[in-house]
Amino acid sequence: MNYKVYESYPDVNNNIRILIIIDRGRNMQKEEKLDQILKEGIYGTYEIKKDEKNRFLGEFEERVLCFLKTKQVFESAIYTEVLDAIKYKEASKLIIDHEIDYKYVEKYIKEARENGINFKRVSSPDFKGDIVLLIASDHAVYRKNREIMDRKESLKILGISDNIIKNVGAKLCEDCWRELEDKAPEELINYKKISFMDRLMGVKCIACR
Repeated sequence: MNYKVYESYPDVNNNIRILIIIDRGRNMQKEEKLDQILKEGIYGTYEIKKDEKNRFLGEFEERVLCFLKTKQVFESAIYTEVLDAIKYKEASKLIIDHEIDYKYVEKYIKEARENGINFKRVSSPDFKGDIVLLIASDHAVYRKNREIMDRKESLKILGISDNIIKNVGAKLCEDCWRELEDKAPEELINYKKISFMDRLMGVKCIACR
C-alpha cells in the first residue's frame, strides 16, 4: 500500500527546514536519487578521486603519460621523454602549473604546438605535491612508469662522463660527441658538435677540460 512520509533536513545555515515528500510505494531508486540531489545541494557535488587529481594537476593518474617535477622543469636541458610523450598517439594535452614561469616550459609548449597537442596552464589552492608539468590523454592509458627519472642520474647510469652531463648546451669534440651518440643518442638534442670553423677559431670542447 502506498503512503507518504514527511522528512525535513537542515540547510548549510541550519535556519531553513526543507520538506521532502517521499512516496514509499514507488521505485526506491527515485528516493535515493532525491537524497543524493539534496546532499549535493547542502555539501556540494562529490568529486571522484579528488586527492589524486590534486596531485596530477587536475587529471586522473591513469590518464597521465609522464610528468616532470619542479626541479626538472628548471633544468636547461630538455627531457626527451616529454618530447616522446607529446608525439605518442594517445597524447591529447600538455598541462602546466600556472606558477611556473613561461621561459622554463617554452621548449615543451613549442613541441606541443608543432604536434597539434593542446596545452593549458592550471592553478588551484588544492594542488599538492611537486608535479608541475605533465602530458595526458583523454582516457586511461597503460604506462609502466609515469615518473621520469632525474636526467643526471639516468645519464650516470648509462656511463656518461660528469663533464658532459653538467655542461648542457656545450659544444663537444668528436670523441665526446661519439660517446654521447653511442650511450644516449636522444641526448644529442641538448648539445652541439664542434664544427670545422669552430676549430679554426680555437673553440675547445668544454667537456674535455
